[in-house]
Amino acid sequence: MQDISHGVYLHVPFCARTCAYCKFYKRAPSSSDMEAYIDALSLEVGRFLDSPNSSAKIDTMFWGGGTPSCLSERHIEKIAKILEPLKPTLEWTVEVAPSTASESKLKLLRELGVDRISVGIQSFNEKTLKSLGRPHSEKSALLTLERAYSAGFPKLGIDLIFGAPEQTLPEWESDLKRASELPINHLSTYCLEFESSTSCCGGIAKGDYDKLEREGEFLNATMSELPELGFPQYEISNYAKPGFECLHNISTWKMFSWRGFGPAAASQWSGKRFRNKPDMEIWRTSQINGDDSCLEDLVELDDEELFSSALIFGLRMREGVDISEIAKRFPSANPEKYEASLEFLESKNLVAREGPRVRLTREGVFVADSVAVELL
Repeated sequence: MQDISHGVYLHVPFCARTCAYCKFYKRAPSSSDMEAYIDALSLEVGRFLDSPNSSAKIDTMFWGGGTPSCLSERHIEKIAKILEPLKPTLEWTVEVAPSTASESKLKLLRELGVDRISVGIQSFNEKTLKSLGRPHSEKSALLTLERAYSAGFPKLGIDLIFGAPEQTLPEWESDLKRASELPINHLSTYCLEFESSTSCCGGIAKGDYDKLEREGEFLNATMSELPELGFPQYEISNYAKPGFECLHNISTWKMFSWRGFGPAAASQWSGKRFRNKPDMEIWRTSQINGDDSCLEDLVELDDEELFSSALIFGLRMREGVDISEIAKRFPSANPEKYEASLEFLESKNLVAREGPRVRLTREGVFVADSVAVELL
């Protein structure tokens, strides 16, 4: 795995259509909103570039949202120019949706240097797409993938969602099989109820037991079948052909540094963790005034906090965490304070320990958030 230390995240807060299951900050686009967004973004990035801690080499960049492909080609070019001083050296990801990712937009993104595209397919089943409220069809989803492949992106991934109303396990398994037959090298599989923050998928202790059991069946099938189809699991929700894992997200799970731009964007930079408020007007006013009034959830980071976060988020990865490695990165932390919790989790067969390395067992993956709570 390549060394990754610094990333940039851009939040594009526009979606052509609001999906009920999505919890991320977004709004319907308008021409005036987009212009205001770009003007404020230019101020935010410019202010960062003038700061004393902006000289780090950027390894990865990720444009998420919202739906970055909602932007016009003119707006995409403007934003790319604003972010040119922060152009990444290893990986540049942009999320797109089939309903807005035209052939010309995809070609432009590739020409600008984007090398990784993530397409929000969600399903190839028309019934499931309708239940999710997605505006695209199976045909348009496949066309978007064909266009992205033809544009020459070396890294091409898709998102799929399970647990939709009336979705059956065979239908989900059919989606997985269909995806594996396409010219992609990355798959993200998300639980509908977890995305909407209403249930237990992934280990959140909420919801009824019938729902829990159903979600567990989908997750179990995913973990069993995708590796057999050529996509090993490298993180709870993510599968990739070897060498095509998302470097930006791995950097985040390992608690390296990233700087977020745009409303609702989170940052972990220069010894602090914070995010911009999920409000376009508050964020924009803050940039115009050149102050920090849009910031919230500000945490001053020390070795204890970073060690804890690296342990908890690192356990999301199937390789687990090397305790000795993160202890070297954060030398003032006390690893011993987690020993009793790790022994308890190991006794319950939720984690496995091999020397200094700790990883979730298969059983632990199903209650990953409960494991995290135990380690807090």
